[in-house]
Amino acid sequence: MFQVSTPQSSEDWQAYYQLRWQVLRAPWGEPRGSEQDDLEQEAEHRFIKNKAGEVLGVARLHFNNQQQAQVRYMAVAEGNRNQHIGSRLLHELEKIAWNQDADELVLFARERALEFYQRHGYENKEKAHLAYGDVQHYKMVKLKPSEPGWFRHPNWTQVLQNTWRESIPISDAMGIKVESYTDWQFTTRADLNANLNLHNTMFAGSIYSLATLTGWGATYLALKEAGLEGNIVLADANIKYLKPLNTDPKGCVDIQTCKGNLIELQEAGKASYLVPVTIFDGDQVVAQFEGQFVVKK
Repeated sequence: MFQVSTPQSSEDWQAYYQLRWQVLRAPWGEPRGSEQDDLEQEAEHRFIKNKAGEVLGVARLHFNNQQQAQVRYMAVAEGNRNQHIGSRLLHELEKIAWNQDADELVLFARERALEFYQRHGYENKEKAHLAYGDVQHYKMVKLKPSEPGWFRHPNWTQVLQNTWRESIPISDAMGIKVESYTDWQFTTRADLNANLNLHNTMFAGSIYSLATLTGWGATYLALKEAGLEGNIVLADANIKYLKPLNTDPKGCVDIQTCKGNLIELQEAGKASYLVPVTIFDGDQVVAQFEGQFVVKK
């Protein structure tokens, strides 16, 4: 899994700026140095490297004022696109902005990147500047969501959270909430104190409920991504309890591990979706769940 980090060494910084120039400036004949500006020292810089130390993606965040932060210089190496590298970088910058109490994020997207940012909750506000005579930019804005981790389609995440609270009362009693939704995973959290057993660890039935709702939520979001709607039910499931959970309950779905053809819902009125869910206590795996969800029109 790719990790987002901050450039540290001189070699890191050289490679960081090299990729920024190579992707964002060199194709239009701009010289080295044009990929930097006067805000470099006060900005937040993030990049992703592979195991060989090669920089795959870069991005920067700075504050325009106390309420507004701006994303700039997002770049991913050409041979490493479509691997969620840009999404991971953007997610990290957003968390920084929201945790520092920004009310909104602004960026100026190239036309080819509009769809990418719209998927992540940015609204196209207006046509902006034209760079190099042929690269049209658009001003895009994202308001702070209800939760910092609501990254991809935060409006869907809000509806999901409301649905749980209003239609599945046990979820509210257990303190189950959506933590994050990104291109690569869906995560939830629960209130440990509301789910303790006589051993002061999380009740096994509560772990099962957290896993079930996490899988249900992942299925709901997969339907939204496919432009479909249906009634979701758990048809079959199995769970392995590996260790007691006594600190920080968290459910996690790696989206790429889900299996099923939801398009069958349109053709047959019914579809099946297999969702593996990992339950964590902080960073430690404590249970493995696999749920077979059925969706019907």
